[in-house]
Amino acid sequence: MVENAPPPGAGLAPPRPSGLPVLGHTVGMARDRFGFVRKARRACGDVFVAEALGLGEICYLTHPAAFERVLEAERAAFAKGDVLSFVFGDGLLAVDGEAWATRRGLLEEFFYPERVRSYAGTMCRVTERRLGRWADGDRRSLHGEMTALTLEIMFETLLGRSLAPGEAPDLRAAAADLNGYFTPASIALPQWVPLPSRRRFARADERLRRELGTLLDERADPDRRGEDLASALAGLVADPDVPMDRGDALDQLVTFLFAGHETTALALTFTLYELGRHPSVRERVHAEVDELGGARPTLADAGDLPAVERVLREGLRLYPPAHTIPRRTTRDVDLLGHQVPADTQTHLALHSVHRDGRFYDDPDAFRPERWRDASPESKGYAYVPFGAGPRTCIGRRFALLEAKLVLAMLCSRFELTPEEPLELAPRMSTQPAGDVPVAVRRRQ
Repeated sequence: MVENAPPPGAGLAPPRPSGLPVLGHTVGMARDRFGFVRKARRACGDVFVAEALGLGEICYLTHPAAFERVLEAERAAFAKGDVLSFVFGDGLLAVDGEAWATRRGLLEEFFYPERVRSYAGTMCRVTERRLGRWADGDRRSLHGEMTALTLEIMFETLLGRSLAPGEAPDLRAAAADLNGYFTPASIALPQWVPLPSRRRFARADERLRRELGTLLDERADPDRRGEDLASALAGLVADPDVPMDRGDALDQLVTFLFAGHETTALALTFTLYELGRHPSVRERVHAEVDELGGARPTLADAGDLPAVERVLREGLRLYPPAHTIPRRTTRDVDLLGHQVPADTQTHLALHSVHRDGRFYDDPDAFRPERWRDASPESKGYAYVPFGAGPRTCIGRRFALLEAKLVLAMLCSRFELTPEEPLELAPRMSTQPAGDVPVAVRRRQ
C-alpha cells in the first residue's frame, strides 16, 4: 500500500510556487506542464495552487491520499469541469450526479466481463488485417498506426460498422481533431474567440455526429439492430420509458469513440516505444508470445501472458493516457489539512504520482519487473491509470484486453526500433509531440 498522507497543513490555504508578475505560472505550465508540477510539489508539498492567464487558479493534488478523498471518500464535493461538458455534451465522461448514474446504468452492460470477452475475436481479426499491410524494412508512424487500428477496432466492436484500413480518411481526421480542442489557448480564452483549433474542432464534431447519427438512424429500424452499442442506444431512444433522446445518444457515441480509441492507442504507442528501447525486456515478451506458435491469441491466451501484462502495466504507469483528472469543488473542503474553497478548479496530477519516488523505486525508469511481485491493487491510489472509485473508467476491461491482444500479435510478428527520442505534448491526454517513427523488422 502507499504511504500515509503527509503532515496536514493546519487548515492553511494551499501554498503557491514562485511565479512572474501578471503572468503567474503561465510560462512554466506552457513550456513543461509535467516538469512544472513536479518542481512545484518539491517546493510546496502535495497541495498547491498555480495560476495561469485565462485558466485562473488551479489547486494541484499530488498524493494518493488526496486522490482517495476526491474520487471516493468525499466525491460529492467534487464535480466535473465545464470544458468536458462543452466537448462531450451529456456524454458519460462529462455529467455528474443522477444524470451520470442513469447513463452509467444504461451503458454498463456493454462492458461487463462476459460482453468484453466476446469482442476478442473481432479485436484479433482487425489487428491481423492492419498488420498484414506492414512489411520488413518499413518505417511507420507508431502513433498513427495505433490510432488507426484502435479506431477500426472501436467501429467493428462497439459500433457494428466495418472500417477498413485507408477507408474514410475524413472520418479518421475528424476523430483525431477532437483532441485538438484541448490546447491551452482553447481552454483559457472565452468561447467567442475564433481560434483555428476551435474551428477544426467544430468541423470534426459535425463530421463525427453526422456519421454516428446515420448509424443511429439506421438502427432505429428494429430489424436492422445488432448487438452493438449503437443499436442499443437506438433502442433506448425509441423506448418512451427511458430518459434518452437522439442528442443524448449522440453525446454517448462521441464520448466512447473519442475516449475508447485514443486512450488505448496512446497506451500501445508508449509501451511499444519503451519496448523498442529495452531489448532485454523485449526479448522476454518475444519468448512469451512465441509460445503461441504464430497463431492468433485466444481469449485464454490473453489471460496467460504475464510478461505482456507487466509491460502494459508499466507503460500505463509512466504514461497514463489521462495525465490529470479535473474536478471543481462544490463546497469548501479540507484536503490534507489545506482549506480549498468552493468553486476551485482541482487537478489530480496522475503523472506526478505515478513517477513519485515515495511510491516507486527508480520511478522514471521503464522496469516492468517491478510488477512481478506487485499488483495495481497493492499500490492503491498511487496507480490509477483508469481513475478510481465509482467513476473508474467504464471501458477499462475493454482497453486492457484490446491492448494485450494487440501487443501479443504485433510482438509475435515484428520488432520495432524507435528512430527519434520521445517528446511529450500533453493536452487532455498524454500525447506524443510527433508521430513516434519506428523502423519495422519482421521476425523470423
